[in-house]
Amino acid sequence: MKRLFVLFSLLVLAVVFWFSFALWTGIYSVYSIPPGAAYPDGTTLIVSREEGEPAFNSPEVKIPPKKVEPKSGIGFGGTPRVKRPLEKRTIVELPFVEWAYDMSIENASPEKSAP
Repeated sequence: MKRLFVLFSLLVLAVVFWFSFALWTGIYSVYSIPPGAAYPDGTTLIVSREEGEPAFNSPEVKIPPKKVEPKSGIGFGGTPRVKRPLEKRTIVELPFVEWAYDMSIENASPEKSAP
């Protein structure tokens, strides 16, 4: 029984380490949906991060469009990537976490982006 507990503890520790590492390096993003019609209790999702997406995100955060510089001559520009829907990027669904939602709103506030 003791070996089973140690194995389970190591597994939990490895999962916590992986999610912490993935959030820190930008592989995953925390997406908080406040309580509303679609989710009466709200939800927090761990999702695969898209290009330009902040670490803490919510439906209220609007990502500014990427500036496209005009290119001259022959270029090897690829086609623009289509953003995958949130449902296909979801890794883990958790209960609503208030501080994650507050972090996403704080990062999107105009006071933060003003020089």
